[in-house]
Parts: sequence; C-alpha cells; structure tokens
Amino acid sequence: MSLFLVILIGVTGGLAGSMQSGFLGVMQNRVGTLASTFITYGGGGLAIGLIMLAFGGSKWSDLKEVPWWAFTAGLMGLVVVASLGIVIARLGLGGGITLFTGSTLILGALIDHFGLFSQAHTIDPRRLAGIAMVVFGTWLVVGGSGNAA
Repeated sequence: MSLFLVILIGVTGGLAGSMQSGFLGVMQNRVGTLASTFITYGGGGLAIGLIMLAFGGSKWSDLKEVPWWAFTAGLMGLVVVASLGIVIARLGLGGGITLFTGSTLILGALIDHFGLFSQAHTIDPRRLAGIAMVVFGTWLVVGGSGNAA
C-alpha cells in the first residue's frame, strides 16, 4: 500500500472521527451517555457484520494468536465513545477533539518510547518538544474556556 493511500485513509478516518464526535455530542445532549454509546456500537456492529457477510476476509482461526489484552479493545472503544460524547457536549467539538487528540498523542508517544506494542521509538528532544507543543496547544484551546458545564 502506498504512503499516499495510507495518508488518505488516515485523513478520512480523522474526518470521520470529527463527524462522529459531533454526532455523539448531539446524542449525548438528547438521550444521554448510555443510549448514545449503544446507538454508536449497535450501528457499527450492524455495518461491519453486513460488510463481513458481503466480502468475507476474516481470519477467525488466527484469534488464538492474539494476546488476551488485545481483546479489551472493544471495551476501550466504549470508553472512547462515551467520553467523547460527554466532553464534546460540554466543551464543544473543537475543545473535545483537542483534549482527546492531545491525550492520545501523549500516551501514544509513551507507549512507543517503551515499545509496549511494537518496536520502541525513543522520546528524543525533538519528540519531547512536540509533546510540549501538544500540551500547550491543548491548554490554549481547552484551558480557561469557561465552557464546561
């Protein structure tokens, strides 16, 4: 797969994530955290189920090779969806996405530094400067906004 295609997929995912987050904020205000999370997972489950029926391509037999902790990804997804709904309903889409993205990038850098899921990528001075900018940028967007309810 070409780098261009990988970047295009990443940008598409990011755009979809922003739209989904906005929708979660709207649902959170109308029906609450549990119902909006259920609707999100129910709709996603139905969609991927239909895609798998139409195209196949699953490797169920390889599940035995997956580490036990990787199976918590669905639970982590519940936390992601529920927390985005709560935060965006209170801080707005820009503030919520900034807070979410900032914390994701910081933890991702730490996970990479210690090589927890793959080859280690050390936090060098350049990366440390980038993390500091993310923290500062998040503070600029979210800190002191006075929007929290």
